[in-house]
Amino acid sequence: MSRPDTSFGILTLATPNDYLKAIGLALSVRVSNPGVPIAVACSARVRPLVEAYFDHVVEEKAGLRGFVHKVYLDHYSPFDETMFFDSDVLVFKPVMPYVEAWREHPYTAAGRYESQGKSAFGMDRPEMLRQLGKPRMAVIDGAGHAFFRKPDCSRIFEAARDVTARHAQIMGGIPYADEDVMDYVMTMFDLPPMPRADFFSRHASAKPGTLRMDASKGVCEFVFRDTGQVMHACMMHFAADEAPFTYYYQLQKLFRKFGVAAPGLLRGAFHDFYKRSIHLQLHDWKKRLLARA
Repeated sequence: MSRPDTSFGILTLATPNDYLKAIGLALSVRVSNPGVPIAVACSARVRPLVEAYFDHVVEEKAGLRGFVHKVYLDHYSPFDETMFFDSDVLVFKPVMPYVEAWREHPYTAAGRYESQGKSAFGMDRPEMLRQLGKPRMAVIDGAGHAFFRKPDCSRIFEAARDVTARHAQIMGGIPYADEDVMDYVMTMFDLPPMPRADFFSRHASAKPGTLRMDASKGVCEFVFRDTGQVMHACMMHFAADEAPFTYYYQLQKLFRKFGVAAPGLLRGAFHDFYKRSIHLQLHDWKKRLLARA
């Protein structure tokens, strides 16, 4: 029996709360990247829920929570070269053209450079640059993806785990975010972020009324709101419960195409809508009210 090809593959993470999203990602990859193996890292509890849809299932490390799992991706991936996607991503185009352009780097993701301001989680970029002695910071905030190549990526992830262990000492009392950690480490090692161009998108990237999407056919086309250019995105990241009904409609199309039963999809859409559009607003309203008291 021949050994499965592990030279390149796609990796994601799945939890009890988002395993349907992880399955949706896998199905979108089956449409847009047929033949590319897909791996998922998850707990033993989640394994029976997802294993039918992935080529490799890797047990996640016990004792880790939330974003911290992302600084162990090198341990989770069974591949020599890996494209990682968050579970709330859909993929519409072949990823190999991007891998071929990015593989000269041991770790990278689409992003930009910045030298001022704070991240969404409060990381003070000028202070981090002062610590590192660098003029500008690689910023991959909200990317929802990364490319990495073994064994050269090991030093990158080891540094990320060290920064994670010393997070409060380095970044102060801000919430932990893997993207802050990877911004810091990429800057430390002079790893450049890749151009976003036609690779990355969010729902908010599209000029209202121009988005044409069908994940079951590998279609994602829109007019980019910042430039007016027509884009054909490789991936869309539905981060922070963004556009929940658009996203769940695409999941439904994928599940129907592959004959996957998912009775909880619509409930998930309402849950994400509540979290983003109602709960968050109530939380902000409460904070403003208390600030005036």
